[in-house]
Order: sequence, then structure tokens, then C-alpha cells
Amino acid sequence: MSDQKVRLYTLSDLLLYLWEERLSIALGAAVGFCLALVLFFTLKPQYEIWMIVTAPREGVERFDFLTDQARPFLVSGSDQTALTDREYMRFQQSLRGPAVASVLLRMDGMLGGLQQDTLFQGGASDMSGAGDVANYLERHVRMDPVKNSESLRLTYHHPDQDVGVKILRNLVRIGDQLIRQDARRDVDARIEWVRRELKMTLNPEHRQTLTRMLMGEERREMLLSIDTPYALSIVEDASASPRPAFPKPMLFFPVLMLACMVVGLVLSYLRVELGKRRTSHDVR
Repeated sequence: MSDQKVRLYTLSDLLLYLWEERLSIALGAAVGFCLALVLFFTLKPQYEIWMIVTAPREGVERFDFLTDQARPFLVSGSDQTALTDREYMRFQQSLRGPAVASVLLRMDGMLGGLQQDTLFQGGASDMSGAGDVANYLERHVRMDPVKNSESLRLTYHHPDQDVGVKILRNLVRIGDQLIRQDARRDVDARIEWVRRELKMTLNPEHRQTLTRMLMGEERREMLLSIDTPYALSIVEDASASPRPAFPKPMLFFPVLMLACMVVGLVLSYLRVELGKRRTSHDVR
């Protein structure tokens, strides 16, 4: 039984192999550079658009403009906080949904701006309906929590800085306005019910309770009419990166060149092994 010797390759062996394959490596690097150059000028640059939002101001802070005498008629602080938390959660869940997408589509210039977001220069997306836009938003709009806070960092990429900022800003505004409209409908329905009950109730204590409820709902209706974000607070408005986030030349070119160099080595190795097998087959 013969002993089998296992050869251990050293660093010098590796360097010698790389030197022997220098032509394959150089050819792969040249191909990688040319490929990177072509892609760099044909791919659309993507700018990073970001915005930071957080939960709306809590409890009675939202009623600071009211008199102290009016505050007892309002929703309690804990209930108001729970309400704002629910609204903020709903904002997160519906931001990239079809309801927001359908409103965004009807805004001037938004569909054209969304269709600009393609991989290559000169191309245009064929998205048209709310379902297409909702799928697009689900893939391209990220919501990342900011550490140790309720804040969210909304991130979006688009070939045009100004258009991307408008899309993200309008997206947040629409999501907030839809929640505000639903809240206003609920308040209007409660006000109508309380007024109807007041007309039919003769008991003084019941009328006093209903009057306080009516005052609270009317003040909430006044709050809903203020032109400020309702379901969220904006920590940092939408802004765009000054330079494209993709492709980055300092990373794009070396990665493609290195990948093609490795491919060149693999192809050279396979060519040599295939040649050896053919020679061995011919000898037999």
C-alpha cells in the first residue's frame, strides 16, 4: 500500500500561479473596466431621498391654545395619547397602500415622476394603476426606526432629486390627510348625534353631559381644521443627497473589475483542466 503525499500550497505558490495567469487577470480587469464604464453611463443615477417623522404631540399638548376651563370637556390625556398612537400606527401601515397611491396618481406630475424611475437611461416605467404604484412604493420606500425613539426614517431613491423630494413629501402628506378626513367624518357624526340627542333630552343632568360632549367634539373638530400634520410630526423634512447614492465610481469600478478578474481566472483554470482531460483521453 503506497503512501499518498498531500501537497500543501504556500503563498509563494499562489503568487506564482497568479503571475502565470497574469494575462487572464489583465484581460478580466480590462473587460470589467469596459463593462463598468458602459454600465456607469447607461444606468440612471439614483439619489437618496430621506425624511424623518415621529408620533404626533401627546395628550393635552395639542390643546395648549385652549383655555383651562375648556380642558375638562376634552378627552383625557391618556385616552388622547392612545388615540394619537393608533393614528401614527395607521399612518405607518397605510403609507404605501393603494388608497394613498390612488390619490398620489391624481396629483399633477406625480405619475410621470414615478415612471422616470427606471434602471437604464432613456427608459420609462409602464406603471399606471393604483395597484402598480402601491407595489412600487412597497418595494422602494423604506421605513427604518431611529434608535431609542418612536421616529421613523423614510428612505426613497429616485433619478431626479427634486422630483424624488416631491414624491416623498406628497406621499407623507396624503397619508396624513386621509387619516385626518376619516377622523373628521367620525367627529362630524358624533356632533350630529349629540345635537340630535340634545333636542330630544329634557333631563338637565343629561343635557349638561351632552353639552360637555358637544364642546369636546367641537374643539376636536377645530383641531382637525388646523393646517398642520395630524397623525404624525415631521422631525426633518424631505431632502436629497447632493451626489448619487448609486452607482458610486469608487466602489462600482473596483468591484466589477475584481469580479471579472476572478471570472478570468476560473475560465483559464477550466480551459487548462479541459485540455488535460482531452490529452489524457487521446493517450488512452
